[in-house]
Amino acid sequence: MHMTMRKYRQLKGTPEAAIVWVKKNLMPILKKSKGFKAYYAVAFDDGTIGSINVFESEDAAYEANKQVRKEIGNSASDMLQHVDTKLWKILYEDHPRRSTDTRA
Repeated sequence: MHMTMRKYRQLKGTPEAAIVWVKKNLMPILKKSKGFKAYYAVAFDDGTIGSINVFESEDAAYEANKQVRKEIGNSASDMLQHVDTKLWKILYEDHPRRSTDTRA
């Protein structure tokens, strides 16, 4: 598993308006991407906003990023300014709601 984290500076509008854009434009592309597992919109401590995307593999993350750039490019550039993108390998994952581990 791999995760991509992106940070943006809000140029206009609100974080809620950015989420509306994400739901309408970005999520349909990500949901069709092979290996896509999860998307999280986040507010960082430094005042930026961003996303964390989880994929089954590094290749799936790169391919989804390529598809997003191809289909929507910089269409939100009047609202958001890209600050940083990073890709990390996930070493451990646990979802308590789905866990079968009953040890106390």
